[in-house]
Amino acid sequence: DEVQRLAKIVDGLTLLTRADAGQIALAREPVRLDELLREACADAQSLARPYDIQVSVTACSELTVAGDRHRLRQLLLNLTDNAIKYNDRAGTVTLSLRRVDGTAEIAVTNTGPGIPAEVLPRVFDPFYRADASHSQAVEGCGLGLSIARWIVAAHGGCIHIASEPPRFTTATVQLPLI
Repeated sequence: DEVQRLAKIVDGLTLLTRADAGQIALAREPVRLDELLREACADAQSLARPYDIQVSVTACSELTVAGDRHRLRQLLLNLTDNAIKYNDRAGTVTLSLRRVDGTAEIAVTNTGPGIPAEVLPRVFDPFYRADASHSQAVEGCGLGLSIARWIVAAHGGCIHIASEPPRFTTATVQLPLI
């Protein structure tokens, strides 16, 4: 288990280092985000089942962006994985995709304990984990949101997280449409 955890950390750090050095070339092809969102929902439902967490799609507009399908899928997996890991047992995760002001807006919301306002600005920092008590109980190394931020930026978009403890947390991504 420890070797696998260390391998994940090394893989994540290698990705971020190569990205910072401009050594990762992204594919630029039309990608249907609605298809990716539905796939991400199905994957998240499987991950959430052991925790009695319900995962659903509340809106799914047919939208296309120019991008790297593999990296956009990785983005959705990182966001849905976090929404499950940092949720309450028997909570919910909702995904939505809408056209907003000429962009594709993806929102991933969970009903977990939330993120305190004072730590929200740091959630995208590599290795930062807001709650030390959850750091031991929740598997991960604190690189997922850093990687998500890079993927979004590489696609010309923006990402932010809003939270209202203890009611919900929402990660929102906006990507330019083609």
